[in-house]
Amino acid sequence: MEFFVFPMAEVVFYPSTSKPLNIFEPRYLQMVQDSLATGTPIALAYVDDPEREAQVYFNQNLNFVRPIAGFGQPLVLEKREDGSLLIFLQGRGKVRLGKVVDRGTPYLVCEGGLINENHLLENAESVELITLQKVLVNWINKNVPEAHNREQFLRNIRSAEEVIGCFASYLVADKDMQQLILEANDINEKIQLVAGLVSSGELLPDGR
Repeated sequence: MEFFVFPMAEVVFYPSTSKPLNIFEPRYLQMVQDSLATGTPIALAYVDDPEREAQVYFNQNLNFVRPIAGFGQPLVLEKREDGSLLIFLQGRGKVRLGKVVDRGTPYLVCEGGLINENHLLENAESVELITLQKVLVNWINKNVPEAHNREQFLRNIRSAEEVIGCFASYLVADKDMQQLILEANDINEKIQLVAGLVSSGELLPDGR
């Protein structure tokens, strides 16, 4: 399976979330249009070494991004007069990126293998999840001023994966830790990682 790759510095994308993106570079505008036309998913890859970004070799793995990435399908929210786009990348799953494929595009295309995760919640982690959900709801009530936006936000955090994905996106300060949470393949392990951060106080302000 092939994926269009959108490398981004200090951005981690969770399959259970949606991320708004302002698209203005011509190569990524084409990527979005091609994704809409062909149904090819876009993998949002965490840039590990920006200095290596120009060193791309076909039939080799990318050496400047983490190989595990969330992927999704674009939804265009706004087309602007200057040609730029506001999109939502709607999470669909997690991929291990492989070799770069030469498709003659100005953006990167990689082979990728889908990653299956364990979503079965253990009883011991259910209590921790409820605590994390309360912390997240408290953060939303403090930081999302408009009632309509708060209600929409809260409607999207019902499952365990949605709670952990939103929590890690908005409350975990360390980007490498965000990536570590993404790379865990078991929801119970993810809950343990996030709960450990809460206990140690390693969250962004108001994440208490």
